Amino acid sequence: MSHTLTERQIVLTLAALSAITPLAIDMYLPAFPAIATELHTSIPNIEFSLSIYFFGMAMGQLFGGPISDAYGRRPMVIIGLIVFGLSSFLLSITPQVETFWILRALQSFGGGIATVNVSATVRDMFDGKESARIFSLIAMVMLMAPLLAPTLGSLVLKFFEWEIIFILLGIYTLFALGFYLFRFPPVKQKRSKITPIQNYKNVLTHKQAMVFIISQILCTSGMYTYITSSSFIYMEHFHLSAGKFALFFGVSVMILMACGRLNAWLVKRNEPLVLLRFGMTTQSILGVLLFVFQDGNLYLLFPLISFYIGTLGFIFSNAISLTLEFFPTISASANAIVGVLQYSVGAFMGFVASSMHDSTLLPITGVMMVVSLCGTLLLLLGSRGYIPHHGTQS
Repeated sequence: MSHTLTERQIVLTLAALSAITPLAIDMYLPAFPAIATELHTSIPNIEFSLSIYFFGMAMGQLFGGPISDAYGRRPMVIIGLIVFGLSSFLLSITPQVETFWILRALQSFGGGIATVNVSATVRDMFDGKESARIFSLIAMVMLMAPLLAPTLGSLVLKFFEWEIIFILLGIYTLFALGFYLFRFPPVKQKRSKITPIQNYKNVLTHKQAMVFIISQILCTSGMYTYITSSSFIYMEHFHLSAGKFALFFGVSVMILMACGRLNAWLVKRNEPLVLLRFGMTTQSILGVLLFVFQDGNLYLLFPLISFYIGTLGFIFSNAISLTLEFFPTISASANAIVGVLQYSVGAFMGFVASSMHDSTLLPITGVMMVVSLCGTLLLLLGSRGYIPHHGTQS
């Protein structure tokens, strides 16, 4: 560990870098009508910028991962933050929706380059249980962003124009860049050549690593399904107000944060794989209960949903820690694969649930149950006989 920064400072710095994506996604959601009016376009055209952002994030990760493995985390984080910050400021003065789309693509591309290096940096600095614990702490802090971002965006709109949202994103990025540039020390890493195709092939053909990656992605796609359908669940199905919806949504995030903190404590005494199996198995049970009691009232379904989401506190950090142990020299490339698949599969499952919409909770709870059961089954079968690989690349 660095002699310049404490563990808390390391966690806060890396969490601040990770938070730029949820901030960029959630802060401007309340501003869709205002942006559409200002740019003389429709709300669906503004919603399209969200899809562009996910695509740009994926491309930034695929591009930045291998280069980071070859030339170091620091220059790629700096470049990514500069691109993200400049794009954020330019978004505040964009005159038309087409320019808005292009700038959102650039913003997300820079964000992808920067954030793909967060997990890789943890892997460079920590091993085994320590890395799983640090991932849990980072996730716990980072989750404050999606919890606060919609409220912050609404607060900005109450007193200012929508452009201020992107100016604040730019200012936030400048602060993050400044602290990283002047306080966060260079991290020693094992370098590799720039061979993106070979790097990705090494990850995709590693059977044990892909078990951890795919099982994690299946279980996390249940969360994306929930996020996509959350407004329908609470505001249409249960007829809650916008304020109560934000409260219920926020409680789920807080439970996820609490589970992440509990995981960070438990991983000191237990292997990450044990906690990962616990998290996925528990989520599967909750998924089945959600499906069985889908016609229940709010006070039955809300705890089931919240703890279903909360189990990800045991899934995120342990799965990525176990995965990156196999790839010490190409950890950013491996993390890029995880990020791209996670966004893609999560978005697809959310689309599946939406496309089967029948004004009931059947499609939503059905998808959440199926992905959890499949992910858990894959993990339990695929991890039999697993031997920890601490610092050895297969």
